[in-house]
Amino acid sequence: MNAGLVTRPGLAQRDRAKVRLALTMEYQLAEVAADSGRPSCPWDAWWVCYRSGVPAAELGWATEPPLDECCCQRCRHDAWQLACRRPEHPDSLGPRSCDCLHEWAVRMRRPAPEPAWPALRTTLALIKPRADRDAVLTQLATRFVVIDCWDRQLTAGDVRRLYPDAYGADHVARLTDYLTSAPVHTLVLLAPVPGLVSAKRVKSGIRQRLGGADPLRNHLHLPDDPGEALCDLRHLVGHDLLLDLYRRYDRDGAGDRIARYRALLARG
Repeated sequence: MNAGLVTRPGLAQRDRAKVRLALTMEYQLAEVAADSGRPSCPWDAWWVCYRSGVPAAELGWATEPPLDECCCQRCRHDAWQLACRRPEHPDSLGPRSCDCLHEWAVRMRRPAPEPAWPALRTTLALIKPRADRDAVLTQLATRFVVIDCWDRQLTAGDVRRLYPDAYGADHVARLTDYLTSAPVHTLVLLAPVPGLVSAKRVKSGIRQRLGGADPLRNHLHLPDDPGEALCDLRHLVGHDLLLDLYRRYDRDGAGDRIARYRALLARG
């Protein structure tokens, strides 16, 4: 082996899906006529469509994925059908006769080393019910400029869009009951300097400083990666406002971020 080469680890499954999602969103917002490539796993393809709210056909994915080891033939068909409609959640299918979807969700939420995500300047945060709003706002204001904020009553459908790979009936029910129990404080945030703020470090720091929260009631929802940040903005502030924010603050860096996503996918 050439001593000058450094072997870099491949992406975890969830991060491959997140890179596809980021490419999908950036291609659309930057109005770049390019195909992010359909994931090989049908449930990954569904997740990208459902998280973004864009049917598979609009992403240029015209044919059903081939049978993949991540799921059985029935799941391949069901996942594709859900992705091809105005994307729906598998809850609409009722109980599953196999464990493919559950095993996929476990893999998606399994801890793994994350890539160094390209930075967006804009993102969205939710201060969860009964969290110390003033304390969270004070901490966020040390890293971000608050562009806009308002209270929003989430629905069960909103929770599924924010956490589509949450699994386990009891956990999903508790998560939904908690997040819909009172309005959440919704914030559109701007990083003053591109690349200076790590959303994950900010979120972890706030949770550690405030303490006293279980994994469910952990004060703050703040997406770690750019694709999910763009999806949360589209879902909760609307496409038109997202497009305006993107053109104003993030469009100039799109080419560099897209190149980074493609390099991450090439890593495999």
